Amino acid sequence: MIKTLGFFNRQQPFSHLLVLATSILAILMFTGCGGTKVYNNDKTVVYNGAVYNISKAKQISAKSTAKLSDVKTVDLKGADRKQIEAYLNEYDSIFVRMAFDFDGQEMLYRASSVDSWKKYENMQKSFQSAGKQITSLLGDKKKMQLKLK
Repeated sequence: MIKTLGFFNRQQPFSHLLVLATSILAILMFTGCGGTKVYNNDKTVVYNGAVYNISKAKQISAKSTAKLSDVKTVDLKGADRKQIEAYLNEYDSIFVRMAFDFDGQEMLYRASSVDSWKKYENMQKSFQSAGKQITSLLGDKKKMQLKLK
């Protein structure tokens, strides 16, 4: 019986080392698991009851046009106050159409008649805000959906 106790006393430091090494290894393994996150890359924009998948879009562009008459349509990209007021002086009102293009898939954002610079400016601010929100969605790997108003 004394020999048996002596045998266990000699093995005890080894078993403590084995338990300590196993514990350290387990802690390191579990610590590594917490930082690994997999995010789904399906990005969607919801607007006016329609869902647009933009996750695979290679090019997203904004288009703003004005229909001046039955046959004349102009691009409003870069149009300033002076140009818009010149169109309004000549045509009384213009039909403005603002849309986003996701690789050929168009999302009409606003389309209405404009009869003053102030109304056009409000439409333009809203359109630019929506564009910034879409850009933010694409840059945020955790956010998957944007609901535009």
